[in-house]
Amino acid sequence: MTDVQLDNRVRHYRKANRMSQQKLAEALGVSRQAIHAIETGSQVPSTSLGLRMARVFGCAVEDLFSLAADPAIRARLAPAGPDNQASSRVVLGQVGGRWVAHRLPSLGITAADGIIASVDGDEADVTPLADSAYLERNVLVAGCAPLLGAVAQRVGARFSDARVTWLRTGNRNSMGLLAGGLVHMAGLHLSGGGGAEATAAVARRVLPGRRLLVVNLTRWRQGLVVAAGNPRGISGGADLANPDLRVVRREEGSGAQALATRLVEAEGDCALPDSGPMARGHIEVANLVRCGAADVGIAIEGAALAEGLDFVPLTEERFDLVVPADAAADRPVSRVIDALDDAAFRTEVSHLPGYDGSMSGQVTTVDAA
Repeated sequence: MTDVQLDNRVRHYRKANRMSQQKLAEALGVSRQAIHAIETGSQVPSTSLGLRMARVFGCAVEDLFSLAADPAIRARLAPAGPDNQASSRVVLGQVGGRWVAHRLPSLGITAADGIIASVDGDEADVTPLADSAYLERNVLVAGCAPLLGAVAQRVGARFSDARVTWLRTGNRNSMGLLAGGLVHMAGLHLSGGGGAEATAAVARRVLPGRRLLVVNLTRWRQGLVVAAGNPRGISGGADLANPDLRVVRREEGSGAQALATRLVEAEGDCALPDSGPMARGHIEVANLVRCGAADVGIAIEGAALAEGLDFVPLTEERFDLVVPADAAADRPVSRVIDALDDAAFRTEVSHLPGYDGSMSGQVTTVDAA
């Protein structure tokens, strides 16, 4: 008996090849009892025997043997959104030495790290779908910038000891998750501008007493996304209060919704309509306008251009990632910062319409308040 626990499919391959245990034993030069012990998991074959067995079946050793799944992980369960409340599929990461689980959208196709086995308040037992060493490399990044998808791919391709899961959510939710110790990094963009100092001021309020890093991802223009040719003649923020227009809504606390509110309030006795379709992010805003479900919505220029739509610019912004300094010392998190401060990444961003990567990777240190 051995402490190494393997899952094996020897019996499956033996049956598929119409071989008895005795016939397989003879082909390998071992006893029938040895084959029985391997199939039942009470014996782990040597490397040479495993290789010879794979040769007999015409498959890879990995097809026959894999490490048994780790036992259930006890994890803090992040608050669920409207599109993932019923989901049992989660992504996992270790934040501050504790496992954290975020439910995936019920109808999404993002690969899961685990399956919820049971829930106890704000904690859950999760059956992992990968070994813990792989899961520990995951960096949880919350934010609304579509560019974070490219960051995740770049980190995964460049480093073997880090990977990124992008959690799509707006400013307020992102910073709330960071303050609650449920993500490693949170995205923040402010409709009023103000540079890194403005971002730092918000970060200090949300995470008082902590030393932080503000890492620039990109700069962009945010404005009104309208149908190609702008058939409704939409020209500025005042149009958002027009009751005849279908205006895409964003969640409270998002940068887009904050900008919309500020623009409408500047018009005096006006209010944003509350009957338009709801979008989870910039790309969904553009999709709703493109398919005719809405007339206008606030999003970034890159989202409008990607869908062949017109764009009415309103403000220039920077999008930053806020990172606790102690978390930035962890290898996987530091890999994300390294990936942003890379000439290849800035070159890629410079070729994406609507994005400015000239400041990507620049780090501002925010001392504890």
